[in-house]
Amino acid sequence: MKNNNKEICILGLGYVGLTLSATLADLGFKITGVEIRKKILDDLQNKRPHFYEPNLNKILKKIISNKNFKFYNKIPHNWAGNTYIITVGTPLDENGNSRVDLIKNVSKEVKNSIKDNGLVILRSTVKVGTTRNIVKKIIEKKIKKFDIAFCPERTQEGKALTEVKKIPQIIGGLDRKSAERARNIFKKVTKTNLIVSSLETAELIKLVDNSQRDVYFSYANEIAKICDELKISATEVINTGKFKYGRTNLAFPGPVGGPCLIKDTYILNESLNNKKLKPNIALAARNINENLTKDIVLQLRSELKKRYKKVDKISLLGFAFKGNPPTDDTRDSISIKFYQEIKKKFPKSDISIYDSLVKDDDYIHFGFKKSNNINQSFKNANIIIILNNHKIFKNLNLKEKSKLMKSKGIIYDCWNLFDKKRLNLKRNVVYSAFGNI
Repeated sequence: MKNNNKEICILGLGYVGLTLSATLADLGFKITGVEIRKKILDDLQNKRPHFYEPNLNKILKKIISNKNFKFYNKIPHNWAGNTYIITVGTPLDENGNSRVDLIKNVSKEVKNSIKDNGLVILRSTVKVGTTRNIVKKIIEKKIKKFDIAFCPERTQEGKALTEVKKIPQIIGGLDRKSAERARNIFKKVTKTNLIVSSLETAELIKLVDNSQRDVYFSYANEIAKICDELKISATEVINTGKFKYGRTNLAFPGPVGGPCLIKDTYILNESLNNKKLKPNIALAARNINENLTKDIVLQLRSELKKRYKKVDKISLLGFAFKGNPPTDDTRDSISIKFYQEIKKKFPKSDISIYDSLVKDDDYIHFGFKKSNNINQSFKNANIIIILNNHKIFKNLNLKEKSKLMKSKGIIYDCWNLFDKKRLNLKRNVVYSAFGNI
Protein backbone atom coordinates (compact mmCIF):
# COMPACT_ATOMS: atom_id res chain seq x y z
CA MET A 1 0.00 0.00 0.00
CA LYS A 2 1.55 3.28 -1.04
CA ASN A 3 2.20 5.63 1.83
CA ASN A 4 0.39 8.60 0.28
CA ASN A 5 -2.77 6.48 -0.05
CA LYS A 6 -2.70 5.00 3.45
CA GLU A 7 -3.95 8.25 5.06
CA ILE A 8 -7.42 9.15 3.73
CA CYS A 9 -9.79 11.92 4.72
CA ILE A 10 -13.48 11.12 4.16
CA LEU A 11 -15.72 14.18 4.16
CA GLY A 12 -19.29 13.38 5.17
CA LEU A 13 -20.10 10.55 7.58
CA GLY A 14 -23.64 9.76 6.50
CA TYR A 15 -24.67 6.35 5.17
CA VAL A 16 -22.13 6.38 2.35
CA GLY A 17 -19.24 7.97 4.20
CA LEU A 18 -19.46 6.01 7.44
CA THR A 19 -19.77 2.58 5.82
CA LEU A 20 -16.85 3.39 3.52
CA SER A 21 -14.82 4.68 6.47
CA ALA A 22 -15.52 1.49 8.40
CA THR A 23 -14.57 -0.70 5.45
CA LEU A 24 -11.30 1.09 4.70
CA ALA A 25 -10.25 1.44 8.33
CA ASP A 26 -10.97 -2.25 8.92
CA LEU A 27 -8.64 -3.01 6.00
CA GLY A 28 -5.83 -1.06 7.62
CA PHE A 29 -6.19 2.43 6.15
CA LYS A 30 -5.85 5.39 8.50
CA ILE A 31 -9.16 7.21 8.12
CA THR A 32 -9.86 10.77 9.20
CA GLY A 33 -13.59 11.42 9.05
CA VAL A 34 -15.08 14.89 8.81
CA GLU A 35 -18.68 15.58 9.77
CA ILE A 36 -20.37 18.84 10.79
CA ARG A 37 -23.46 17.28 12.42
CA LYS A 38 -22.88 17.19 16.17
CA LYS A 39 -25.32 14.33 16.79
CA ILE A 40 -23.31 12.03 14.52
CA LEU A 41 -20.04 12.99 16.17
CA ASP A 42 -21.56 12.46 19.62
CA ASP A 43 -22.69 8.96 18.62
CA LEU A 44 -19.23 8.18 17.26
CA GLN A 45 -17.67 9.35 20.51
CA ASN A 46 -19.70 6.55 22.10
CA LYS A 47 -18.48 4.13 19.39
CA ARG A 48 -21.89 3.70 17.82
CA PRO A 49 -23.31 4.56 14.38
CA HIS A 50 -26.22 6.94 13.94
CA PHE A 51 -28.09 4.43 11.74
CA TYR A 52 -28.69 0.71 11.58
CA GLU A 53 -26.42 -1.38 9.38
CA PRO A 54 -25.58 -5.02 10.14
CA ASN A 55 -22.12 -5.41 11.78
CA LEU A 56 -21.33 -1.69 11.57
CA ASN A 57 -21.52 -1.26 15.34
CA LYS A 58 -18.98 -4.03 15.89
CA ILE A 59 -16.54 -2.69 13.28
CA LEU A 60 -16.79 0.87 14.61
CA LYS A 61 -15.83 -0.22 18.12
CA LYS A 62 -12.79 -2.00 16.69
CA ILE A 63 -11.50 0.76 14.38
CA ILE A 64 -12.06 3.54 16.90
CA SER A 65 -10.27 1.55 19.60
CA ASN A 66 -7.27 0.75 17.38
CA LYS A 67 -7.21 4.37 16.16
CA ASN A 68 -7.58 3.53 12.48
CA PHE A 69 -10.63 5.82 12.47
CA LYS A 70 -10.64 9.32 13.93
CA PHE A 71 -13.30 11.97 13.36
CA TYR A 72 -13.57 15.74 13.55
CA ASN A 73 -15.87 18.57 12.55
CA LYS A 74 -13.28 19.86 10.07
CA ILE A 75 -10.02 18.71 8.50
CA PRO A 76 -7.29 18.98 11.15
CA HIS A 77 -4.73 21.63 10.21
CA ASN A 78 -1.86 19.23 10.86
CA TRP A 79 -3.37 16.27 9.01
CA ALA A 80 -0.57 14.31 7.32
CA GLY A 81 -2.44 12.81 4.38
CA ASN A 82 -3.20 14.09 0.89
CA THR A 83 -6.08 11.87 -0.31
CA TYR A 84 -9.67 13.06 0.06
CA ILE A 85 -12.98 11.26 -0.57
CA ILE A 86 -16.11 13.44 -0.70
CA THR A 87 -19.34 11.63 0.25
CA VAL A 88 -21.72 14.43 1.27
CA GLY A 89 -25.38 14.30 0.25
CA THR A 90 -27.06 15.97 -2.72
CA PRO A 91 -30.74 16.19 -1.69
CA LEU A 92 -33.30 17.86 -3.91
CA ASP A 93 -34.32 21.44 -3.16
CA GLU A 94 -37.89 22.75 -3.26
CA ASN A 95 -37.64 23.14 -7.05
CA GLY A 96 -36.57 19.54 -7.63
CA ASN A 97 -32.92 20.40 -8.35
CA SER A 98 -30.03 18.69 -6.60
CA ARG A 99 -28.31 20.78 -3.97
CA VAL A 100 -24.58 21.19 -4.50
CA ASP A 101 -23.94 23.57 -1.61
CA LEU A 102 -22.56 20.77 0.57
CA ILE A 103 -20.20 19.66 -2.19
CA LYS A 104 -19.06 23.24 -2.71
CA ASN A 105 -18.46 23.70 1.01
CA VAL A 106 -16.33 20.59 1.43
CA SER A 107 -14.48 21.29 -1.83
CA LYS A 108 -13.45 24.64 -0.38
CA GLU A 109 -12.29 22.86 2.76
CA VAL A 110 -10.25 20.43 0.67
CA LYS A 111 -8.81 23.37 -1.28
CA ASN A 112 -7.53 24.89 1.95
CA SER A 113 -5.92 21.61 3.03
CA ILE A 114 -4.65 19.89 -0.12
CA LYS A 115 -0.99 19.91 -1.13
CA ASP A 116 0.60 19.34 -4.54
CA ASN A 117 -0.07 15.91 -6.06
CA GLY A 118 -3.07 15.30 -3.82
CA LEU A 119 -5.91 12.98 -4.86
CA VAL A 120 -9.59 13.93 -4.65
CA ILE A 121 -12.36 11.37 -5.17
CA LEU A 122 -16.00 12.40 -5.42
CA ARG A 123 -18.44 9.66 -4.38
CA SER A 124 -21.67 11.63 -4.01
CA THR A 125 -24.46 11.21 -6.57
CA VAL A 126 -24.30 14.28 -8.80
CA LYS A 127 -25.47 15.63 -12.12
CA VAL A 128 -23.12 15.02 -15.01
CA GLY A 129 -20.25 17.52 -15.05
CA THR A 130 -20.14 18.25 -11.32
CA THR A 131 -16.71 16.72 -10.67
CA ARG A 132 -15.07 18.68 -13.46
CA ASN A 133 -17.04 21.93 -13.34
CA ILE A 134 -17.49 22.40 -9.61
CA VAL A 135 -15.09 20.33 -7.48
CA LYS A 136 -12.08 20.61 -9.80
CA LYS A 137 -12.59 24.34 -10.44
CA ILE A 138 -12.80 25.15 -6.73
CA ILE A 139 -9.64 23.23 -5.82
CA GLU A 140 -7.55 24.46 -8.77
CA LYS A 141 -7.95 28.02 -7.52
CA LYS A 142 -5.23 27.08 -5.03
CA ILE A 143 -3.13 24.41 -6.73
CA LYS A 144 -2.82 23.02 -10.25
CA LYS A 145 -1.04 19.72 -9.55
CA PHE A 146 -3.63 17.30 -8.19
CA ASP A 147 -5.57 14.27 -9.40
CA ILE A 148 -9.32 13.88 -9.32
CA ALA A 149 -11.73 11.00 -9.93
CA PHE A 150 -15.40 10.12 -9.63
CA CYS A 151 -16.12 6.71 -8.06
CA PRO A 152 -19.86 6.21 -7.38
CA GLU A 153 -21.25 4.39 -4.36
CA ARG A 154 -23.21 1.35 -5.58
CA THR A 155 -24.20 -0.59 -2.45
CA GLN A 156 -27.64 -0.90 -0.90
CA GLU A 157 -28.46 -0.12 2.70
CA GLY A 158 -28.60 -3.23 4.83
CA LYS A 159 -25.86 -4.91 2.77
CA ALA A 160 -23.35 -2.11 2.34
CA LEU A 161 -20.46 -3.66 4.26
CA THR A 162 -20.62 -6.90 2.27
CA GLU A 163 -21.54 -5.46 -1.13
CA VAL A 164 -18.75 -2.87 -1.19
CA LYS A 165 -16.28 -5.77 -1.26
CA LYS A 166 -18.11 -7.67 -4.02
CA ILE A 167 -19.62 -5.14 -6.42
CA PRO A 168 -17.34 -3.84 -9.20
CA GLN A 169 -16.14 -0.30 -8.53
CA ILE A 170 -16.62 2.19 -11.36
CA ILE A 171 -13.75 4.66 -11.69
CA GLY A 172 -13.73 7.74 -13.87
CA GLY A 173 -10.63 9.91 -13.76
CA LEU A 174 -9.65 13.30 -15.08
CA ASP A 175 -6.88 11.38 -16.83
CA ARG A 176 -5.33 7.92 -16.66
CA LYS A 177 -3.08 8.84 -13.74
CA SER A 178 -6.05 10.02 -11.67
CA ALA A 179 -7.97 6.84 -12.43
CA GLU A 180 -5.04 4.60 -11.57
CA ARG A 181 -4.49 6.34 -8.24
CA ALA A 182 -8.15 5.84 -7.34
CA ARG A 183 -7.93 2.21 -8.41
CA ASN A 184 -4.92 1.68 -6.13
CA ILE A 185 -7.24 2.43 -3.22
CA PHE A 186 -10.31 0.49 -4.29
CA LYS A 187 -8.40 -2.60 -5.39
CA LYS A 188 -7.74 -3.14 -1.67
CA VAL A 189 -11.52 -3.26 -1.21
CA THR A 190 -12.93 -5.14 -4.22
CA LYS A 191 -11.37 -7.39 -6.85
CA THR A 192 -13.05 -5.80 -9.87
CA ASN A 193 -12.38 -2.13 -10.64
CA LEU A 194 -13.58 -0.79 -13.97
CA ILE A 195 -11.90 2.34 -15.32
CA VAL A 196 -14.15 4.25 -17.73
CA SER A 197 -13.20 6.91 -20.24
CA SER A 198 -14.11 10.06 -18.31
CA LEU A 199 -15.42 11.64 -15.14
CA GLU A 200 -18.75 12.26 -16.86
CA THR A 201 -19.15 8.62 -17.91
CA ALA A 202 -18.80 7.46 -14.31
CA GLU A 203 -21.26 10.13 -13.11
CA LEU A 204 -23.82 9.05 -15.72
CA ILE A 205 -23.48 5.34 -14.91
CA LYS A 206 -24.69 5.96 -11.34
CA LEU A 207 -27.70 7.96 -12.54
CA VAL A 208 -28.59 5.41 -15.23
CA ASP A 209 -28.36 2.52 -12.75
CA ASN A 210 -30.85 4.01 -10.31
CA SER A 211 -33.18 5.48 -12.94
CA GLN A 212 -33.37 2.07 -14.60
CA ARG A 213 -34.53 0.51 -11.34
CA ASP A 214 -37.16 3.21 -10.97
CA VAL A 215 -38.45 2.38 -14.47
CA TYR A 216 -38.36 -1.34 -13.67
CA PHE A 217 -40.52 -0.90 -10.58
CA SER A 218 -42.87 1.60 -12.21
CA TYR A 219 -43.84 -0.88 -14.92
CA ALA A 220 -44.75 -3.44 -12.27
CA ASN A 221 -46.80 -0.78 -10.49
CA GLU A 222 -48.60 0.10 -13.71
CA ILE A 223 -49.41 -3.59 -14.24
CA ALA A 224 -50.76 -3.77 -10.67
CA LYS A 225 -53.03 -0.78 -11.30
CA ILE A 226 -54.30 -2.41 -14.50
CA CYS A 227 -54.97 -5.64 -12.61
CA ASP A 228 -56.90 -3.82 -9.90
CA GLU A 229 -59.01 -2.14 -12.56
CA LEU A 230 -59.73 -5.44 -14.32
CA LYS A 231 -60.16 -7.42 -11.07
CA ILE A 232 -57.29 -9.74 -11.99
CA SER A 233 -54.49 -10.88 -9.67
CA ALA A 234 -51.21 -9.14 -10.44
CA THR A 235 -49.38 -11.84 -8.48
CA GLU A 236 -50.80 -14.53 -10.72
CA VAL A 237 -50.07 -12.55 -13.88
CA ILE A 238 -46.46 -11.84 -12.90
CA ASN A 239 -45.60 -15.23 -11.36
CA THR A 240 -47.15 -17.28 -14.13
CA GLY A 241 -45.96 -15.08 -16.95
CA LYS A 242 -42.29 -15.31 -16.00
CA PHE A 243 -42.22 -18.94 -14.87
CA LYS A 244 -39.35 -20.58 -16.81
CA TYR A 245 -39.74 -17.86 -19.44
CA GLY A 246 -36.57 -15.81 -19.51
CA ARG A 247 -37.90 -13.12 -21.82
CA THR A 248 -40.26 -11.90 -19.08
CA ASN A 249 -38.67 -10.55 -15.93
CA LEU A 250 -41.20 -8.40 -14.10
CA ALA A 251 -40.66 -7.03 -10.63
CA PHE A 252 -43.39 -7.33 -8.03
CA PRO A 253 -45.35 -4.12 -7.48
CA GLY A 254 -44.88 -1.96 -4.45
CA PRO A 255 -43.94 1.49 -3.12
CA VAL A 256 -40.72 2.99 -4.45
CA GLY A 257 -38.88 5.25 -2.02
CA GLY A 258 -35.55 6.00 -0.45
CA PRO A 259 -32.80 8.57 -0.89
CA CYS A 260 -31.60 7.22 -4.26
CA LEU A 261 -34.54 6.19 -6.42
CA ILE A 262 -36.61 9.24 -5.48
CA LYS A 263 -34.05 11.80 -6.61
CA ASP A 264 -31.71 10.26 -9.16
CA THR A 265 -34.14 10.50 -12.07
CA TYR A 266 -34.39 14.22 -11.40
CA ILE A 267 -30.61 14.54 -11.26
CA LEU A 268 -30.43 12.69 -14.59
CA ASN A 269 -32.93 15.15 -16.02
CA GLU A 270 -30.95 18.03 -14.53
CA SER A 271 -27.87 16.74 -16.35
CA LEU A 272 -29.69 17.52 -19.60
CA ASN A 273 -30.49 21.13 -18.78
CA ASN A 274 -30.08 23.32 -21.87
CA LYS A 275 -30.27 20.19 -24.05
CA LYS A 276 -33.10 19.35 -26.42
CA LEU A 277 -33.36 15.77 -25.17
CA LYS A 278 -35.15 14.75 -21.97
CA PRO A 279 -35.25 11.33 -20.27
CA ASN A 280 -38.96 10.95 -20.98
CA ILE A 281 -39.31 7.28 -20.05
CA ALA A 282 -37.51 7.80 -16.74
CA LEU A 283 -39.62 10.87 -15.92
CA ALA A 284 -42.84 9.04 -16.77
CA ALA A 285 -41.78 6.19 -14.49
CA ARG A 286 -41.06 8.60 -11.65
CA ASN A 287 -44.51 10.14 -12.13
CA ILE A 288 -46.19 6.72 -11.82
CA ASN A 289 -44.28 5.89 -8.65
CA GLU A 290 -44.87 9.28 -7.07
CA ASN A 291 -48.63 9.18 -7.68
CA LEU A 292 -48.98 5.69 -6.26
CA THR A 293 -49.69 6.94 -2.74
CA LYS A 294 -52.63 9.10 -3.74
CA ASP A 295 -54.05 6.38 -5.98
CA ILE A 296 -53.99 3.78 -3.21
CA VAL A 297 -55.36 6.10 -0.52
CA LEU A 298 -58.30 7.08 -2.74
CA GLN A 299 -58.98 3.41 -3.40
CA LEU A 300 -58.87 2.59 0.29
CA ARG A 301 -61.13 5.48 1.22
CA SER A 302 -63.72 4.14 -1.22
CA GLU A 303 -63.50 0.65 0.33
CA LEU A 304 -63.73 1.96 3.89
CA LYS A 305 -66.83 4.01 3.07
CA LYS A 306 -68.56 0.80 2.04
CA ARG A 307 -67.85 -0.74 5.46
CA TYR A 308 -68.00 2.06 8.00
CA LYS A 309 -69.85 5.28 8.70
CA LYS A 310 -66.87 6.36 10.78
CA VAL A 311 -63.25 5.26 10.60
CA ASP A 312 -61.86 5.43 14.12
CA LYS A 313 -58.42 3.89 13.79
CA ILE A 314 -55.90 3.50 10.97
CA SER A 315 -52.60 1.71 11.59
CA LEU A 316 -49.57 1.78 9.30
CA LEU A 317 -46.84 -0.86 9.47
CA GLY A 318 -43.38 0.16 8.29
CA PHE A 319 -41.82 3.62 8.56
CA ALA A 320 -38.42 2.97 6.93
CA PHE A 321 -38.33 3.24 3.14
CA LYS A 322 -37.75 -0.52 2.83
CA GLY A 323 -37.78 -3.58 5.04
CA ASN A 324 -35.54 -6.00 3.17
CA PRO A 325 -32.65 -5.68 3.80
CA PRO A 326 -33.67 -4.06 7.10
CA THR A 327 -32.89 -0.38 7.62
CA ASP A 328 -33.97 2.44 9.91
CA ASP A 329 -33.63 5.01 7.11
CA THR A 330 -36.78 7.11 6.65
CA ARG A 331 -35.33 9.48 4.06
CA ASP A 332 -37.84 9.87 1.22
CA SER A 333 -39.83 6.95 2.59
CA ILE A 334 -43.18 6.52 0.89
CA SER A 335 -44.58 5.88 4.38
CA ILE A 336 -44.23 9.61 5.07
CA LYS A 337 -46.46 10.45 2.11
CA PHE A 338 -48.91 7.72 3.10
CA TYR A 339 -49.23 9.05 6.62
CA GLN A 340 -49.71 12.61 5.41
CA GLU A 341 -52.19 11.62 2.72
CA ILE A 342 -54.19 9.42 5.10
CA LYS A 343 -54.30 12.31 7.58
CA LYS A 344 -55.78 14.57 4.90
CA LYS A 345 -58.48 12.09 3.94
CA PHE A 346 -59.27 10.98 7.51
CA PRO A 347 -58.53 14.01 9.71
CA LYS A 348 -60.63 12.74 12.64
CA SER A 349 -59.18 9.21 12.71
CA ASP A 350 -56.56 7.93 15.14
CA ILE A 351 -53.55 7.28 12.89
CA SER A 352 -50.34 5.62 14.06
CA ILE A 353 -47.28 3.98 12.52
CA TYR A 354 -45.11 1.11 13.73
CA ASP A 355 -41.52 0.21 12.88
CA SER A 356 -39.19 -1.88 15.03
CA LEU A 357 -36.00 -0.10 13.88
CA VAL A 358 -36.86 3.56 13.37
CA LYS A 359 -35.72 5.87 16.16
CA ASP A 360 -38.09 8.07 18.17
CA ASP A 361 -36.47 11.20 16.73
CA ASP A 362 -37.99 10.46 13.31
CA TYR A 363 -41.50 10.14 14.74
CA ILE A 364 -41.03 13.43 16.55
CA HIS A 365 -39.53 15.15 13.50
CA PHE A 366 -42.51 14.33 11.29
CA GLY A 367 -45.12 14.67 14.04
CA PHE A 368 -46.27 11.06 13.63
CA LYS A 369 -47.93 9.02 16.34
CA LYS A 370 -45.86 5.96 17.22
CA SER A 371 -47.38 2.56 17.83
CA ASN A 372 -45.33 0.68 20.41
CA ASN A 373 -45.97 -2.82 19.10
CA ILE A 374 -47.85 -4.76 16.45
CA ASN A 375 -50.68 -5.87 18.74
CA GLN A 376 -51.31 -2.23 19.64
CA SER A 377 -51.51 -1.45 15.92
CA PHE A 378 -54.06 -4.17 15.22
CA LYS A 379 -56.25 -3.64 18.29
CA ASN A 380 -59.59 -2.05 17.25
CA ALA A 381 -58.17 -0.93 13.90
CA ASN A 382 -60.50 -0.37 10.97
CA ILE A 383 -57.62 -0.84 8.57
CA ILE A 384 -54.02 -2.03 8.65
CA ILE A 385 -51.74 -0.85 5.84
CA ILE A 386 -48.44 -2.72 5.35
CA LEU A 387 -45.96 -0.23 3.87
CA ASN A 388 -42.66 -2.10 3.78
CA ASN A 389 -41.51 -5.68 3.37
CA HIS A 390 -39.75 -6.28 6.67
CA LYS A 391 -39.67 -9.96 7.65
CA ILE A 392 -41.65 -9.36 10.84
CA PHE A 393 -44.61 -8.27 8.71
CA LYS A 394 -44.19 -11.16 6.30
CA ASN A 395 -44.23 -13.59 9.25
CA LEU A 396 -47.36 -12.18 10.87
CA ASN A 397 -50.12 -14.61 11.82
CA LEU A 398 -52.90 -12.61 10.21
CA LYS A 399 -55.58 -15.04 11.33
CA GLU A 400 -54.76 -14.30 14.97
CA LYS A 401 -54.10 -10.61 14.43
CA SER A 402 -57.42 -10.15 12.62
CA LYS A 403 -59.21 -11.12 15.85
CA LEU A 404 -57.93 -7.87 17.37
CA MET A 405 -59.39 -5.68 14.63
CA LYS A 406 -62.86 -4.22 14.31
CA SER A 407 -65.38 -6.32 12.47
CA LYS A 408 -65.30 -5.85 8.68
CA GLY A 409 -61.79 -4.42 8.87
CA ILE A 410 -59.28 -4.33 6.03
CA ILE A 411 -55.68 -5.52 5.92
CA TYR A 412 -54.13 -3.82 2.91
CA ASP A 413 -50.72 -5.02 1.82
CA CYS A 414 -48.66 -2.80 -0.49
CA TRP A 415 -46.10 -5.58 -0.93
CA ASN A 416 -48.19 -8.72 -1.62
CA LEU A 417 -46.53 -10.57 1.25
CA PHE A 418 -49.36 -13.09 1.66
CA ASP A 419 -51.32 -15.52 -0.48
CA LYS A 420 -54.87 -14.22 -0.33
CA LYS A 421 -56.38 -17.63 -1.08
CA ARG A 422 -54.77 -19.27 1.95
CA LEU A 423 -55.85 -16.71 4.53
CA ASN A 424 -58.75 -17.41 6.88
CA LEU A 425 -59.32 -14.13 8.68
CA LYS A 426 -61.69 -13.56 11.58
CA ARG A 427 -64.39 -10.96 12.29
CA ASN A 428 -65.19 -10.55 8.58
CA VAL A 429 -61.81 -8.93 8.08
CA VAL A 430 -60.68 -8.92 4.44
CA TYR A 431 -57.18 -9.00 3.01
CA SER A 432 -56.33 -7.19 -0.20
CA ALA A 433 -53.06 -6.16 -1.78
CA PHE A 434 -51.86 -3.73 -4.38
CA GLY A 435 -52.72 -5.40 -7.68
CA ASN A 436 -54.83 -8.03 -5.87
CA ILE A 437 -57.93 -6.24 -4.65
